Amino acid sequence: MNKSFKTLAVGLTVAFSLGACASNNNADNNAAGSASPAASSSSSSAAPSEAAVDPMGKFAEPVEVTLGRGVDPTYKYEGNDTAEDNIYTRWLKDSYNIVVKHEWEAAPADYGQKVSLAIASNNLPDAMLVNETQLRQMVKAGQLADLTEVYDKYGAERLKQIYKTNPGLLEGVTFDGKLYALPETTLPSAPMTWIRKDWLDKLGLEAPKTLQDLENIAKAFKDNKMGGENTLGIVGTQQGGSLYSTFLSSGDHFMNFSPLFFANDAYPGIWVKDDSGNAVYGSTTAETKKSLALMRDWYAKGILDKEIGLRKSTKEALTSGQAGIFFGPWWSPYDLQDSIKSNPEANWRPYAAPLDDAGVFNSNQATGSNFIVVNKKYEHPEAIIKMLNLHVSEKPESYKTAVGKEMTSQEIPLFLIMGFGDQLQYAVKTTQKVLTGEMKLEEVDKANYGFTYELASHVKNIKKRAVRQL
Repeated sequence: MNKSFKTLAVGLTVAFSLGACASNNNADNNAAGSASPAASSSSSSAAPSEAAVDPMGKFAEPVEVTLGRGVDPTYKYEGNDTAEDNIYTRWLKDSYNIVVKHEWEAAPADYGQKVSLAIASNNLPDAMLVNETQLRQMVKAGQLADLTEVYDKYGAERLKQIYKTNPGLLEGVTFDGKLYALPETTLPSAPMTWIRKDWLDKLGLEAPKTLQDLENIAKAFKDNKMGGENTLGIVGTQQGGSLYSTFLSSGDHFMNFSPLFFANDAYPGIWVKDDSGNAVYGSTTAETKKSLALMRDWYAKGILDKEIGLRKSTKEALTSGQAGIFFGPWWSPYDLQDSIKSNPEANWRPYAAPLDDAGVFNSNQATGSNFIVVNKKYEHPEAIIKMLNLHVSEKPESYKTAVGKEMTSQEIPLFLIMGFGDQLQYAVKTTQKVLTGEMKLEEVDKANYGFTYELASHVKNIKKRAVRQL
């Protein structure tokens, strides 16, 4: 099969430290919701004046926005905080008069269905996250607000620059000349194989390269009960999830089995070119059938977790210490925090594997999976624009005082992964320069690439500690 579509190099794994800002926040699995259309009418009339528009300014009166939220049941909030009431949402209220209310909450596995029901019943919140299929359904049904004017008027310069450096994103959510959504940006997000290296070391095993290597390692973990009596095979795909990423959600590589397909040169759910140059649907190819046969064999042997598609949260298998292998992108460490807290000896490492028969690591190019949409009945769409402005912009002193730390998708409402088009490349190259002394930490463009500064500082400190321990 023609590989011009999908080969992606991911040799640098330093970028996984960026994971705290990402999470598994796919609109198929996580954050959005449905609320009564009447809820928007209860919002206070507080639009900024025509004469003076401050994209980062505080509303004169409280403005309420109702959401449905996907809430991870395994996430641990501080104290009595919740997804609706936490230090971030309180900061929005106190500093900007934006009052976030939840009409309902759903676990990741139930989220997609919940949103689809809201769309079908036309019982929508003021704003929510949707996937591309749901976005197109809502456009066709005439349910969405035209954001063209409000984005032009209230969008902060940083937000507009981010979209400008990600060509095609806004065009992809513009229908008949009208902007109907705010898309997340994309990053190279090839799924790697994450393995407990401490288990590999105890068994004297090398990192995998091929599918056979991976099978041997998973079998050794189970046979030697590395995670206890109930050591699991390769875990992935929770309730409501997919076995693989598709062309509609190509960046959602966390905890699915795309690498098993890619290693066989198979791309289910994606349109590719065959050897004759004709477009074919990847789900129908011989390579995909071969991959499914492999999975059936591995499932029978226990190489794959017996509860694929049944677990409400696959992360629980990692936290319990029973699992030692899963597939995920560079930001997977975000979801490994509880695993490491529960198992301090856990040494999770990413590997660009398994390779195909030619020794090539294959993947597909990621596209954005999440879109903020606004109910056409909502009276204050500018509040949604402002929330995204605040999410992407350099944080003011009020944030440092009230919040003072990195927030996640579980605290930040309408969370999108946002960044300049070259953010990952800049992060990797800059961090390398800082580590080698070619560049000083204070020379990093902190204003536009804040996470790069944090990454370079974090990795540099880790390197120093490691050297001292030798």
